[in-house]
Amino acid sequence: MQSLWSYVYEVTLNQKQYIRLSIVLAVPTLAFSLYLGQQDVIHERGQFVQCSVSEANCSAMINTSTQVLHKQLRYFVYPTDRLLGLYNIDIPMKISFETIDGEMLDVSSLVDSKMLETNSCYIWSNKDVYCEYEDMRRILPYLLTRGRIEFINPEDEIAFNNIVEEGESYFEDYTLHRIFEGFGLFFIFATPYLIFSWLVHFVIYGARISSEKKRPYQ
Repeated sequence: MQSLWSYVYEVTLNQKQYIRLSIVLAVPTLAFSLYLGQQDVIHERGQFVQCSVSEANCSAMINTSTQVLHKQLRYFVYPTDRLLGLYNIDIPMKISFETIDGEMLDVSSLVDSKMLETNSCYIWSNKDVYCEYEDMRRILPYLLTRGRIEFINPEDEIAFNNIVEEGESYFEDYTLHRIFEGFGLFFIFATPYLIFSWLVHFVIYGARISSEKKRPYQ
């Protein structure tokens, strides 16, 4: 019996080895937990704001999906889990799209701001736009997906930029929230390890906690 306990003692981790093992396991687990905290594990990623350009007002959309933003001009916002939808766009503008010949063609007589909205096109801060290929082919068969808009009236451009800025102000930074979620996942992952290691300690050494362990029967 004594030899058996001696063998168990020899293969049991001492305090320093236990600490080193815990650190080796904790570092990648913490990194993985923080990574999961940035994903759709606890909360679904995505913030959606919609703005009525003609009425000059915006509203945050809570617990919705991108499908709700159907038939809205989608303004590109970074990071990409944010989406700003613009609707009720009634602004005169010059609209050009690239053709298969690589030239920009003025299609203002065929495409207006409402059509960009209806086709759920995308627009960037530099006023470049992107529409689906099939939508553009229905207008002219030789149009490509990339285009550009230019405002006819400077005051319309100012009003458009102002409503975009207002919409962007509705987005919140959830970085700290997701970091806390990552630490929460880390503690969830670490709890079984801590419980198991304590049970092993209890079975071999009992409930006492000491930095030095004596061999059984010594």
